[in-house]
Amino acid sequence: MRSDPADPLNDRYYGKLPPRSAKVMADAIKVLEDLGAAIVRANMPTSGWIGGPGTSMNVLNRNPLSRNRGNLAAPPIVFLYELKRDLNLYLRDWATNTEMKTMADIVAFNEANAETALRFGQDLFLAANMTRGDLSEREYKSARAMDLLSAKTRGMDAYMNQHKLDAVLFPGAAGCVISAKAGYPSVMVPGGFISGADDKDTPDYPLGITFAGRAWSEHKLLRLAYAYEQASNMGKPPPGLSAL
Repeated sequence: MRSDPADPLNDRYYGKLPPRSAKVMADAIKVLEDLGAAIVRANMPTSGWIGGPGTSMNVLNRNPLSRNRGNLAAPPIVFLYELKRDLNLYLRDWATNTEMKTMADIVAFNEANAETALRFGQDLFLAANMTRGDLSEREYKSARAMDLLSAKTRGMDAYMNQHKLDAVLFPGAAGCVISAKAGYPSVMVPGGFISGADDKDTPDYPLGITFAGRAWSEHKLLRLAYAYEQASNMGKPPPGLSAL
């Protein structure tokens, strides 16, 4: 249910974990083993590392508060195309008490109120708003097909079939990305606590673990996640908050 730590050349999800995060995952795996889970340590196929050619779009980062300002961001093509289509549907069918009826309305509002609404810019909205909004473009269809080939067929399906897995265990939120691109479910629960960020000391903060599986496996994932939560007892409220 996880990658092989002895293979640094093909350990996409575990290989670059900081020591404290790696310890949280090792402890989580120990809890699962104590509960009777059979842990399979094997690498996700190289061709299933989430993306593939033609699945991302270059968008200039103009966010004035970003340390990557002036560099190219590479958001997924599928995300940008579906953002406009789905936001427009939401505004049309659900957000009935607003003058905002389309993404174009939001873009125009942000530009008209730049001092308050554009603190972080709207580069992704601008890129998404240039699409037709109906998912008919060839670029979208090609990127979506490549996502399914990489994340589903050559990724999760190949991995789970080869090793006969019921679920895949990922550190943090990494697993939700490949699962989402495959159209598969995932659930995250508290795994433990770590500290430090960018070589700076920080208070302890939680690191989650993600259980992911095939389509329609929500019932199985929820049982696994619940059993782990009950055994590990890692869910803790932030300091200073009274118990509910």
